Amino acid sequence: MKKMLSLVLALALLLSVMALPASAETVKEVNGGEPCTIRIAWWGNQTRNDLTTKVLDMYHELHPNVTFETEPTSWDGYWDKLATQAATSSMPDIFQQDYGKVGSFFAQNLMMDLTPYVENGTIDTSRISTAVLESGSMDGKLYALCLGLNSPCLFYDKETFAAAGIEAPLQLTWDQFFSISKEIYEKTGVQTYIDSMVLGMLFRGIGTSEYAADGTKFGVEDDTVFKTYFQMIADAAKEPWHVSPELLVEKNPTVTETMPIIDKTTWDSFSNSNQLTTISSTAGRELGMMMWPVMADDTTQVQYLKSSQFFCGSATTKYPDVVADFINFFVTSVDANLVLKGERGVPVDSAVLAALSEGLNETDQIMYSFIDEVNKVATPMDRPTPNGSTQIGTLVEDLTEQVRYGEISPEDAAAQVFAEGSEILAENAQ
Repeated sequence: MKKMLSLVLALALLLSVMALPASAETVKEVNGGEPCTIRIAWWGNQTRNDLTTKVLDMYHELHPNVTFETEPTSWDGYWDKLATQAATSSMPDIFQQDYGKVGSFFAQNLMMDLTPYVENGTIDTSRISTAVLESGSMDGKLYALCLGLNSPCLFYDKETFAAAGIEAPLQLTWDQFFSISKEIYEKTGVQTYIDSMVLGMLFRGIGTSEYAADGTKFGVEDDTVFKTYFQMIADAAKEPWHVSPELLVEKNPTVTETMPIIDKTTWDSFSNSNQLTTISSTAGRELGMMMWPVMADDTTQVQYLKSSQFFCGSATTKYPDVVADFINFFVTSVDANLVLKGERGVPVDSAVLAALSEGLNETDQIMYSFIDEVNKVATPMDRPTPNGSTQIGTLVEDLTEQVRYGEISPEDAAAQVFAEGSEILAENAQ
């Protein structure tokens, strides 16, 4: 995964001259010209909704017999909705997928095998690196096509840093993070926010993953890392520089429009690099990007490159040919991606990447530069999370809130996650 971006960039110059723009490509008839309606689902914000809808309209113009029913949802409700649809055999024909969920959906036979459509040329992977394709593959077959590359990042408010007279490094230690948070609050009144995304990075820093390779247990033998995380949450909750749990009800950090960084309630937001354009445009100002903080005694760099999202086809779709053709269009069409502007991450098709690189605006330059810096130090990303990880994630979120309110101690929260989580993993492995 560390070499993923380099592979794409290296191919871009070589292959871009060979790539025809979408408008010059031969448009093949789909579904025999017969009318069909494709349901498509994704999570995201209004910016993503608008850009995706424009591309759907472009595809409809090329294929008037294909219409779309869109099902955009925020991250909060997306997976619950998809789980309900899976249970009732009513999944959308095309759905956005997360790297951490691929294994679980594969185990449940919910994804359409895209391999035959690569073999017959419907999906053109000739300009996509093997490493990228493998990130969406299971048992040697392609089930999910990557929509872009990104990396975890810490967004920071440049104006707040300037007002506080602080220079932002590329990567902080956690001690520096807490010190800066206190200084910023004392000088500007702007607060800080820490969330559960931190947990996975704590595991990475000590050279392991949250889950064992076989997915039947945690990747550690005790609850020490969980205790470190919950203690961090408890300590921060007591400080005036951290936002109160009551305020987080009003300013939901998982919804772009209400993120506390938007109105400078906080100076920071833990997120992913591909969200820079959306969050900056919503905030109405340019944000900066740092790598995730590390513990001073970490043995492993926590930063990695990842597949930002995928598109998958439902295993039960009535229109697999159309699904495959649209996914190919979304990923490999230069015209489509000039509309999308890398909102889902750095493009994986080298010809698309070359076309977009020619006209990067300032925000895109910051994002692409950040990805380049990450590529220099990135360590391999974790394996896809196993069955049961969603339940464990919900448990961690619930206990995080309880710790913030002082309803449970960090020690008890850590013990509960480790005990209940171990049971969940063992049950799902049977």
